[in-house]
Amino acid sequence: MLELIGWRQPIDYVFFIYLLAGLGPAFYRPPNGVWAQKGKLVHTLSIRDQVFRQFFESSPTVALVVDLADGKIVAANAAAITFYGWPHDTLLSMTMSQINTMPPDGMAKLLAHLNQAKSGLFHFQHRLASGEVVDVESSNTAIEVAGRRLCLVIVHDLSEQKRAEESLWLARRAMDASATGLTIADGRQPDLPLIYANPAFLQMTGYTRDEVQGRNCRFLQNDDRNQPELDTLRAAIKKGQPCEVILRNYRKDGTAFWNEITIAPVFDAAGLITHYIGTQKDISDRKAAEAHVERLAYFDSLTDLPNRRLFLDRLASNLALSIRNDTHGVAAVLDLDNFKNLNDAEGPDMGDLLLREIASRLQSCLREGDTAARLGGDEFAILLTNLSADGTTAAQLGRTILERIGKSIEVPLALGSIQHQLTTSIGAVVFPTGKEAPADILQKANTALDRSKAAGKNTISYFEAAMQDHVQRRVTMERDLRTAVESGEFRMFLQPQVLGNGTIIGAEALIRWQHPTKGLVPPLDFIPVAEETGLIVDIGEWIFRQACQTVKRLEAWNNGLRIAVNVSPRQFRMANFPTRMAAIIEEVGIKPHQVAMEVTEAVFFDNLSHAVATMNELKSLGVRLSLDDFGTGYSSLSYLQKLPIAELKIDRSFIKDAPTNPNDAALVEAILAVARQRKLDVVAEGVESVKHVDFLKSRGCRVFQGYYFGRPVPAEEFVAAIEKPQVDPSAG
Repeated sequence: MLELIGWRQPIDYVFFIYLLAGLGPAFYRPPNGVWAQKGKLVHTLSIRDQVFRQFFESSPTVALVVDLADGKIVAANAAAITFYGWPHDTLLSMTMSQINTMPPDGMAKLLAHLNQAKSGLFHFQHRLASGEVVDVESSNTAIEVAGRRLCLVIVHDLSEQKRAEESLWLARRAMDASATGLTIADGRQPDLPLIYANPAFLQMTGYTRDEVQGRNCRFLQNDDRNQPELDTLRAAIKKGQPCEVILRNYRKDGTAFWNEITIAPVFDAAGLITHYIGTQKDISDRKAAEAHVERLAYFDSLTDLPNRRLFLDRLASNLALSIRNDTHGVAAVLDLDNFKNLNDAEGPDMGDLLLREIASRLQSCLREGDTAARLGGDEFAILLTNLSADGTTAAQLGRTILERIGKSIEVPLALGSIQHQLTTSIGAVVFPTGKEAPADILQKANTALDRSKAAGKNTISYFEAAMQDHVQRRVTMERDLRTAVESGEFRMFLQPQVLGNGTIIGAEALIRWQHPTKGLVPPLDFIPVAEETGLIVDIGEWIFRQACQTVKRLEAWNNGLRIAVNVSPRQFRMANFPTRMAAIIEEVGIKPHQVAMEVTEAVFFDNLSHAVATMNELKSLGVRLSLDDFGTGYSSLSYLQKLPIAELKIDRSFIKDAPTNPNDAALVEAILAVARQRKLDVVAEGVESVKHVDFLKSRGCRVFQGYYFGRPVPAEEFVAAIEKPQVDPSAG
């Protein structure tokens, strides 16, 4: 402290103690008997007295002067008065034993030690006037002045440091005890080496702390670097942004596991990244469960072949590729001739063995990239891709493969001691021939299959239709639809959504077309054309407005009733879709949560990030979001965790046979389990019997929709049923 004002000689230090102890210059005796020019020296000492006292008093550091003989405090600066809380006079009447919490015999030993050692640095607990006890660091320097042993005590408050150390200790303990893997990487080094890994991370990966220290986390991927989410992770690190990804990682013993990883940068006061905090969670069990549910949804449990849903998904993908690459493929449906007779005669177990053998033979006849699927019963489907740029050539190549399949099936099957020989009827269609949907192509193949059966079975028929007639019908449909939009020919029907006791809690809005000559046209006949031509946007806004107006009308009768509206993919992808929906809600004057928007997985296929952003914008408006036809798309579960939805609708195709079909029952149970885990509401569609109700109730489903509780009815009829007048007890 003395060095700060340029006083370095021992004589200055001795004089400083004199001043602090309240002794005057008259008692000062310079060493070696030096007293030359006494008047000048006294004048100099007077100046130094002022300098030292001002420095002592104004210093922000707590300073005391203590008599080593009895521990009495003989001087204290302003910082000490503030720190300890006693008035100046009171503090000067106290001893260090009244401040220091150490026992009296300990204080006596300390004073004796300072008498001998002359200096020391200690950690004590000091008592304040308030009664609070604080941790301090005490720097003590002893010196003899005029035969009096004094000590300069410089005190530093360690309370904040202790609290910080305790917080750091608790944080470290919490990190060590966490069941989630935690890592810290040095963000100041280009390779981001690990400087910390908690026990959970080490247990999860099988490595020791020494084996991970100083390494980049990429060692967990081994050579499995072809993972798209690695690019997402690298981009986030490059931008200094937090990130969450799911990666395939590998333990030290080489076993793979799914790792849900989050990283977050840590910035210093200058805004520079110093570290990255990472969390690691083994979600292998969850991924396995999701894979199991997806397999139930997309693969046949008997033959392990793709089922109808997956076949249609692959057909859709190959249809798009064929259009893009100007190539043709063949889709075919085959039916085992007279299989029912064999199954009835030999029993279902023998029939199952036969179907598994047929599945194996189908796969052995196909090329890489082709697909064999079981549609149900003894009906199979074949997808032959990228055959030729010429449609006729593609048909010929397809026939060659289909004939090979027919001959393979004709080879006798030895099931037990019995030889069985089957033939097959096949219907096929070349695609693409227009803008038909996958379901249309499959329907054409079924039409051709009917021709094969009618021709005597055991043959192959290709679909041949007058394409001009089809095109003309399409043109006529589009023209009539434009007129319908302009003339207001659409009608809204409502189908109730109910609790198990029949209480109506909402309804789904369904559209019908009141054609002037064809009567009531169902949506499956015109929605695909409306979607393709863009007319679906105006139609979608019309029915959304109708739903909002109906909700407004019903407010006086049932404030809790909500109407759900289907949103088409084309309408959903419009840049201003949320804004337009918000404007309708505001115009009608309802609360946003009174309407729900049902979307299908088709809205996510082209641009998942845009779809999620749109849904988040709708959610922020207060609109309830529901995922319709859940399970019918190929990637339901992978999308589910990213979507801000409140509700799942189980598709009617799963409900239909669930009470009697173990495969469908398991799928419904799995969907309900996923919904519970995600805290999502569930609506079961296609509830048509008490068996459906009992089955779903026993599995925890609460909300139902289907013919058992009510068919779709015109909106006016639905509203009238709710608004029917109540009897006034005061009347007559």
